[in-house]
Amino acid sequence: MKRLFILVILVVAVFSLSAQQYRAGVLFGASVSQVDGDGMGGFHFIGPQGGLFITDIIGKKSALQGELSYVYKGSGIESKPETDFRVEITASYVDLALYYKYFYSDRVNIKIGLTPSLLISHKESVAGIEQTDYPEYRKYGLLFSVGGEYYFGEHWFFAADWNYSLLSLRSGKALVSDYDALFFRFIWENGEFYNYLKFSLGYRF
Repeated sequence: MKRLFILVILVVAVFSLSAQQYRAGVLFGASVSQVDGDGMGGFHFIGPQGGLFITDIIGKKSALQGELSYVYKGSGIESKPETDFRVEITASYVDLALYYKYFYSDRVNIKIGLTPSLLISHKESVAGIEQTDYPEYRKYGLLFSVGGEYYFGEHWFFAADWNYSLLSLRSGKALVSDYDALFFRFIWENGEFYNYLKFSLGYRF
């Protein structure tokens, strides 16, 4: 948490050094996610997410924006009447999104950037039973992020973001089962990647 606090201070300082005008606000909503490379498909995991943002206006049509948010993400199996022994992942992260934002119109903004992330906690389970023999997780991650915002008032807006891991969520050597159709199916040695959408209601002060 000390490192995270220092990181937040540095980001705010960078935005403030050259800022002619900056704005701040809050975001809250939900994430819909899956893990690519685990042998399961579909955005079946839904979790809460939310945080703070600060925007540095750098021109008539553009801005830099930082977003610090908590995100609960992972993978889930599609509901079936029969027992399914696939591995489900639940994990919580702090994401620090760094965006370039383009003002398409008075109401619509488009943004693109990178999102460093910090792992807070994680768990893997099979049929509700926690597993402890999984390959090691990376403490720090990096994602590509793209999204947009729609303002329906002076302060309120709706935001949607798509995020995809540029680094595998695991750092340890993968343990690939012979039954890879029902267990981990890695793209390469430790290739599992977060793939998630964030839907937010935002308020700009």
